Amino acid sequence: PTPSRARIAALSIAFALGFGVLGARAVQIALFRPVDQASAAARSAAESAQPRADILDRNGELLATSLVTHSLYADPRAVWDARETAIALRRVFPDMDLAQLEDRLSGKGQFVWIRRNLTPRQRQAVFELGQPGLGFVEEDRRFYPRGTLAAHALGWVDRDGKGVAGVERGLESAITADGGATPVRLSLDARVQHVAESELAAMAIDQRAISGVAAVSDIATGELVALASWPTFNPNAPGVGPVENRANHASQSRYEMGSTFKIFAVAMGLEHGVITPETVYDARQPLRIGRQVIRDFHAQNRAMTIEEILSHSSNIGTSKIAFDVGPERQQAFLGKLGLMDRPDMELRDTIAPGLPRQWSQIVGATVSFGHGLSVSPIAAIGAFGAVANGGEFVEPTLRARTAGEAFQRTRVMSVETSHTMVGLLRHVVTDGTGGKAEAPGYEVGGKTGTAEKISPTGGYDSSRRLSSFVAVFPTSAPRYLVYVQLDEPKGSDATHGQGTAGWTAAPVVSRIVARTAPMLGVEPVRTLAEAGTPQNAARSVQ
Repeated sequence: PTPSRARIAALSIAFALGFGVLGARAVQIALFRPVDQASAAARSAAESAQPRADILDRNGELLATSLVTHSLYADPRAVWDARETAIALRRVFPDMDLAQLEDRLSGKGQFVWIRRNLTPRQRQAVFELGQPGLGFVEEDRRFYPRGTLAAHALGWVDRDGKGVAGVERGLESAITADGGATPVRLSLDARVQHVAESELAAMAIDQRAISGVAAVSDIATGELVALASWPTFNPNAPGVGPVENRANHASQSRYEMGSTFKIFAVAMGLEHGVITPETVYDARQPLRIGRQVIRDFHAQNRAMTIEEILSHSSNIGTSKIAFDVGPERQQAFLGKLGLMDRPDMELRDTIAPGLPRQWSQIVGATVSFGHGLSVSPIAAIGAFGAVANGGEFVEPTLRARTAGEAFQRTRVMSVETSHTMVGLLRHVVTDGTGGKAEAPGYEVGGKTGTAEKISPTGGYDSSRRLSSFVAVFPTSAPRYLVYVQLDEPKGSDATHGQGTAGWTAAPVVSRIVARTAPMLGVEPVRTLAEAGTPQNAARSVQ
């Protein structure tokens, strides 16, 4: 070629390269840095959420963490064709409303969110659309690696990274302290939590129950080792599924607990010295108070000792104890157990008790067997723990306690009363209504509770029941409490059509104890041939 043609060719190549570089830069700016103001607004919105710390179980297992993701925003001023861009984005996000998307992209502002926390595949798909006016910014996304495990205790965060429920809300200040650098350790044990959830769900489904609760607590420290509410949800996608699944029935719901409250009636009678385990009450006839008649569900039609009143769950017997204690002392005793106030713990959504308007003689009688006063399972767990741990009330907690940590303890009864109560509860399992709660080798003591629910039209409905069981183990050295509750169990072939606590809640307790005791370091008693001395009883090695 001639020199002039060579120069022309060289200039053409140079111009092509120059325009190519300029064009690529223009596309880059249009797609991913629309304007400095929009980019700055996106970064500001993303950075407004404070970094959140990891949440761990008591053994250091990860329950919640934050992952870096990309969120998509748009600068409507830089969008060339809102309709075209909306149609293109719908190919990536088919769940988005086309009209609303187009409206947002054609607005007058300089910044609008399109979709938060994209997956890598979604980000790449948007990148390949080649639409101007779109940009990405890095954001933290809260992630719960174990899915539904401990969902109600953990809670979830909103799109701006703020806690909405559970400990994510209740421990917000601790989770965001120091820029989220210090992990927050809970009292939950992921292994025990899994057992509690799986056993509760299996029975709730079998019984076609409305809901259920299961918990395991360390009665010495108040630590909740497991806290399950059924039905459940996935905190990674809290908006998916029925909204009622997000309700934490352990803290947000209150119930008339039924016969598990007889534990408190007997304990207050012992503590105030009006009864001993050998005291006898006549339960041969129904008890009449004005127009009200109190009967026994498991009527023995005879005089009964305190041990028999508890093991056979006598409404008549506990009502008479309440009469002898008196309404003022009864209220004061229940108040010291935390049953007259809203629980004060990390779950901000705990519900206050439903108290009777006046404490008449009939109210005192019905409260003694769990009617007329409604409380949350969380409140009941704290109160039951005080009866079994030597007589000290400790508020339930979801925070792991450190060795030697000082925490509030309030003496509510003597060690002697507590010790007597544990022995009586063991008798309920070995010789009373709680036999199906037994877990061979682990000395379970506890109490059944089957309460008729109030009918919407007034009065009590015998076809709608709350079945529950509270247990402590091992009774030779009380350390752990297990609570199981089923709301409106219907009965099944597995329970011979029975929906009462002895057939539904008690077997769940048995399975939870048998499966979790080894995890908690509780050794079983030896075989009968070996168990010749008290030293061979079940004991905690923690």
